[in-house]
Amino acid sequence: QKQHHHHQQQHQQHQQQQGDGEPEARGVGGGRRGCFERVMAGQGQGQPGRLRLLLLLLLLATVPSAAGEAASVRVRCTTTKGAVDIDVHPEWAPRGAERYLDLVRRGHFNNLGLCRVNGELVQFGEDWRDRRESSVAIRHVNIQDDPKPPGQVANGMALKRGQMSYAGGGPNTRSASVFFTVRPNPYLGREPWEVPFAEVAGDGMERVVDKFYGGYGDFQIFKCPNCNAPDLTQYWLRGNEYLKESFPKLDYMLECHIVEPPLPSISQHTPHGLPAGNEEEYRAGGDGGAANACFLIALGLACLWLRCTWTRIK
Repeated sequence: QKQHHHHQQQHQQHQQQQGDGEPEARGVGGGRRGCFERVMAGQGQGQPGRLRLLLLLLLLATVPSAAGEAASVRVRCTTTKGAVDIDVHPEWAPRGAERYLDLVRRGHFNNLGLCRVNGELVQFGEDWRDRRESSVAIRHVNIQDDPKPPGQVANGMALKRGQMSYAGGGPNTRSASVFFTVRPNPYLGREPWEVPFAEVAGDGMERVVDKFYGGYGDFQIFKCPNCNAPDLTQYWLRGNEYLKESFPKLDYMLECHIVEPPLPSISQHTPHGLPAGNEEEYRAGGDGGAANACFLIALGLACLWLRCTWTRIK
């Protein structure tokens, strides 16, 4: 009986050792934890937790995409032709975006005339000597130029329809004068200060910007047949009184403010950071960050499944 009892104990110990040595053979859902659960718990064979760390890194790899999408700031401007949404992109031009948002917060673009509407761009931001907005402290303080962003370089340095940039008179002369790009050309965007920092959202170009009155054309200093726009010296001296008296059809930027939290565009349509006709390309790439995240997670799960399968075979 003692011998029988001794053999029975040995048999039980052998079964326990065999079970402990082959936990993965039970599979997920058995009495004991399967391969997937053991790996996720950091108890897999070889180097514990390696795949769990891999999955964590794959998930973290998706964070920059989400952060990049959330980096833009929505500004809503009311004009004499309606409201237009503007998406400011600090990742395109950090200095330019920061200055523009600072000007918006200070009320600089409130009640300003759209003095230059020449068919290629709509320029505004110039103001007058006796203005009382808090932006007077920085309106003539120049900022350094931003490097050209990759998207502009890939586009041959040209600005795209709907993008916003600063007007300037030389390197590092950006201050408070900005413009909408209406009709792109190969030359608009080549100057060092012509760096995009924002873009019109939705169908704001067609619905609002394209409707600004352009009959006065370009600035008079350019001495062209259609250069009948306001004289900036007179504007500086007399302000909106001069504009309303001499240019009654001129449109105005009435008020701009930062939308917090971000709201959807007034009208969802083709974004204008792309050349015309690229709506399909935009929609295909618009969810690229989510698609990449799903791919990486699927890849990590596939690696985990292969590890479990290989361990089970061994």
